[in-house]
Amino acid sequence: MSSPSRTEAKKDQFIGNVKNTAGSAVGNESLQAKGQAQNSAGNAQETAANVQGYLSGVSDQVAGSVKGAYNALTGDTAAQMENKAQAKKGEAQKAYNS
Repeated sequence: MSSPSRTEAKKDQFIGNVKNTAGSAVGNESLQAKGQAQNSAGNAQETAANVQGYLSGVSDQVAGSVKGAYNALTGDTAAQMENKAQAKKGEAQKAYNS
């Protein structure tokens, strides 16, 4: 199974809406139902992509914080700064995916 993609999710949502609208306009219930299903699949994929991105952010934030604390104890200030950047990256990922 491939990773969820926001781009594919948005595409499915858009195409699903078009099919739903077109099916509704011409009275084609089958096309309308296919559009609703495709839109729902896009919504689910977008949610999965957001969850995956959030969890990736949590991982980066925790790893950066733990490594940074270790480097602070050992006096490795260069590595400590890199780890702070990783922790900030994780915070940004979490915020973007919330």
